[in-house]
Amino acid sequence: MVTVPESAGRTFIELETVADPGDVDAALDVVRSVLRDLGIEDSDLTTQAYTDAVATRRRADQ
Repeated sequence: MVTVPESAGRTFIELETVADPGDVDAALDVVRSVLRDLGIEDSDLTTQAYTDAVATRRRADQ
């Protein structure tokens, strides 16, 4: 879990797993289950890396 000053109070959780190509759907189901257990809704999700979010914010602040 990462909190960075440029994220304006947002917290990023990077959750990863390793899966064989044929097991990706099942692995994603497990990841989504863990996120739900943490109280994280689908609407909270993003595919943007927090490093990209920080870079975007820094450019906007210049």
